[in-house]
Amino acid sequence: MTQVEALAKYAARASFDDLSAESRRQLPIHILDSLACCIAALGAAPIKACHEQVAEFGGTSPCTLIGGGQANPIYAAFWHTALVRYVDFMDNFLAQTETCHTADNFGVALTIADYVGGSGRDLMLAVALGYTVQSRFVDHANFMSSGFDHTAQLAFSHNAAAGRLLGLSEQRIGHAIAMAAVSDASFAVVRAKPLSQWKGLASAQSALGAMNALFLARRGVQGPLQVIEGPLGIDHLLRMKINIDWEKQGYEGVVRSTIKKYNSMIHTQSAVHCMVELASRNKIDFDKIVSIEAEVFQLAFDFAGGGLYGVDKVIRTKEQADHSLPYLLAVALLDGDVMPAQFEPERIIKPDVQALLKKVSVRPSHEYTELYPGKMPVKIAITLHGGKVIEHSVQDYPGLASHPFTWEDAVQKYDTLVAGRISEGLSREIKDAVHSVETIQVRDLMELLGAVKVGHTALASSNTA
Repeated sequence: MTQVEALAKYAARASFDDLSAESRRQLPIHILDSLACCIAALGAAPIKACHEQVAEFGGTSPCTLIGGGQANPIYAAFWHTALVRYVDFMDNFLAQTETCHTADNFGVALTIADYVGGSGRDLMLAVALGYTVQSRFVDHANFMSSGFDHTAQLAFSHNAAAGRLLGLSEQRIGHAIAMAAVSDASFAVVRAKPLSQWKGLASAQSALGAMNALFLARRGVQGPLQVIEGPLGIDHLLRMKINIDWEKQGYEGVVRSTIKKYNSMIHTQSAVHCMVELASRNKIDFDKIVSIEAEVFQLAFDFAGGGLYGVDKVIRTKEQADHSLPYLLAVALLDGDVMPAQFEPERIIKPDVQALLKKVSVRPSHEYTELYPGKMPVKIAITLHGGKVIEHSVQDYPGLASHPFTWEDAVQKYDTLVAGRISEGLSREIKDAVHSVETIQVRDLMELLGAVKVGHTALASSNTA
């Protein structure tokens, strides 16, 4: 049995009864968090372009779209994955040298659960399955350190979850996974500086390809089941043997996922939290700051501090700003928070933050790296004119798997992200539906999400782009 066949068997046998009580408790929290990200993305320029694409090529049925309209399941999955990802405020999974956005699985799970007329429990199972499959590949394989993007694993997780919802045989699930995996690999250079808008859309492209392969597999098309261990397969490309014992895996990926408290890339969360706490505890004259020094673990340095993935010397766009520790620390000190407002173009280019970010330096700590990912240690030291130094350090932040969000935390974040974008009544109905997700039908939730309107950016139908 190949790895793909073993994975397909694992997916086909998945049942809601396999989910632990803790997983069932956390799944509504992650679902609400994902929906908040989706609603917050509506109206962004690249998202408008995606909507035009869906309107032109996605048809008019049978899946309801968040924001209004309908499309076929292939393009609906593309649309919902673009929404959950674009704002870069969704959840993650952390390993020693790898990472992934587990919420990249949400759009596919939501779309196919709607397509099959599934229950809220079906949606929960699909989210749990997708999260678990992607995170197990992150735990057991070195995709990113070999030059592949973390969206490459979505070929496995998307079709494991969607194939299970469609009720496909394990053989057809296997072929769907194999076809997507062999065709839709993506490269880690998408995360390299200078960052482009594709950083926020690459996972939507993975969903588009995976769903196309899925429905071809449902029609009997077969793929290379040996895509992992076969000649010139993934094992060869990664220079290692992937050997996940799917017989022994549960479906608990959501329990180990991390929710973002701040609107910045995952490895900067504790650094931003450290600066927010420092700012709240000290009255600082910004004009007297000489330097800001941040000591972080290696991956925070690599992704956002000028390490492996480079550095953006000029910060002008959201994509650059939310992956730049100098910008994030500067704006967190000035504004006391990092939310979508801190990535509005007029905020990014203001002289105060542009001047202050130039005073920020970042260095990796071997000691801190040894404690990651169980902890995310950070120390910040601000030196003022006259030599006074203000220091603060943290070990984690609210949202880390060891310090998970509660339902109340998720509601607070949701309310912040959707405020002014939807009515209070509709917002409350969506929250109530998600809170009761075990007892609802997904189409009832989609009816609410299809009613979301965002001022002049409202997507009234699939033909209004």
